[in-house]
Amino acid sequence: MKKEWRLPFSTVTLTAAFAFAFIGCSDSSSGKTREVGIAAMTCTELMYNPAPGYPEFVELKLTGKSLSSMSAVNLRLDGAVQYSFPDEPLDIDEIIVVTEDASLFREKYPSFTGRLFQWDAGYKLSNSGDVLEIKLDGKGDFDARFDNNPPWPSLADGNGSSLVFIGDNPAYAESWAASKTVNGNPGSIEDPYYAASSVRINEIMPYHGGESKSWIEFYNAGPAEADIGGWKLIRADVKDSVRYIPAGTKIAAEGYVVLDSLESESGNLEAVSFVARGEAVYLREVQAGKVTGVESGLEYAAVLPGHSAGVISLSDETSQQGMLQKPTKGAANSEISLGPLFISEVFYNPLDGDVEFLEIVNNSDSSVTLRTMLNTLFVGWKISGVGFEFGESNVLLPQEVAVLIPTNYTAADGFSSVPVTVEEFRAKWKLPESLQIFQYAGKLSNRGEKISVENPLEIAKNLKDSSVVYYQVSDAILYSDRGLWPEDADGYGYSLHRRDYAVSGYEPSNWDAKEPTPGKI
Repeated sequence: MKKEWRLPFSTVTLTAAFAFAFIGCSDSSSGKTREVGIAAMTCTELMYNPAPGYPEFVELKLTGKSLSSMSAVNLRLDGAVQYSFPDEPLDIDEIIVVTEDASLFREKYPSFTGRLFQWDAGYKLSNSGDVLEIKLDGKGDFDARFDNNPPWPSLADGNGSSLVFIGDNPAYAESWAASKTVNGNPGSIEDPYYAASSVRINEIMPYHGGESKSWIEFYNAGPAEADIGGWKLIRADVKDSVRYIPAGTKIAAEGYVVLDSLESESGNLEAVSFVARGEAVYLREVQAGKVTGVESGLEYAAVLPGHSAGVISLSDETSQQGMLQKPTKGAANSEISLGPLFISEVFYNPLDGDVEFLEIVNNSDSSVTLRTMLNTLFVGWKISGVGFEFGESNVLLPQEVAVLIPTNYTAADGFSSVPVTVEEFRAKWKLPESLQIFQYAGKLSNRGEKISVENPLEIAKNLKDSSVVYYQVSDAILYSDRGLWPEDADGYGYSLHRRDYAVSGYEPSNWDAKEPTPGKI
């Protein structure tokens, strides 16, 4: 994906959504074929956290080939919400909307003249992020991933904007933007949106106690000097969170600025003190005293002493945020810190009748106990993305491998649920009894999502005075069926195999498509 860095106050209008349409079968480099579908759906707009009194909605568009009957090809929504479309035709480039409340939608969007559907009762789009699957003939033609934390736009998180798909890869935050139209613009082929800022939060050194100092670094990826004096910095997870960049602060093109003090609301210069347990921080552009809507953000999980948090660039021109190997104040960032547990293999889109799986390995010289005591509570390591937490007796020895499988999978008809047992999986792959196999309640997206292995470090109160577990990310992957990711892993019978444990799991070039080998490195 070619990512453009735009100067502040740029105006962008979305005139088309990008989707891929296929007919019949698709060939892979392996020589195997599979049915991909007869048409393609795209989620062009998504309102997951609307203003009070407004409904959630998703806007969809068909490309590739008209449908004589949506129900005949099992067109439906799955994942975040559930809905099966009726026996009605759907034309190429036709825009339709599905909402939680059709009557309220008509009231709030009276100019909408397209076809409107209401998803099944009892479902809501999660305000904290999820994956919406748009399925066709049992295959997930489009998975709309969304989140409410950086680098996803905060304006779409209950602040008046919808998420607009700006093309390429729906698994990546870079493919989504906040709408400029307040409360969204359902039914329109033109969706103005806020472009990415040329200035980003590049690195944060949290306060680690004692004599340590906290600081924040900004990077200007644009071709000209940027004046960020007066811009607003917001810490989403702390009280009294608003600070301002001191007047006169400028960043040269492709340059860095590091600040250890920011202005408070009262105008006093105060030292920064970011928390080591992790938080979300936003930088919002201000022009003529007004916030423009252009922003950048950095979210980091728990950061260990001696480390900072920051952003790295990947080969497909996307990025990853997390704990860095070492601080690099005023310079290009070091790589993401990894380990001791790693994701070593991902079988995310198996052939019909096969079972997906994840494989992890303890790539260290020490045993890892996968459950720890925090504040008198046992808390396990977790695999975020599939909804799994390890039990109190689980241990991974040095270089030991473990496999995780689902409790069930969807049959070839696209609807029926088939139960999965550890015994059947072990027998199918001829795996030894010594191999630890765990089962998760979720499922891997066929189109791409984030999966992370996380270590619980601390329990602390959040802004709502609720006890929250804070985790350190040991490893993560944000795989996709598009871009530079290996094509043969997308439904051709192959899985993703990691090349190098010293390289980020987000990096597409760090994965090969090979025959599945659960339990074997």
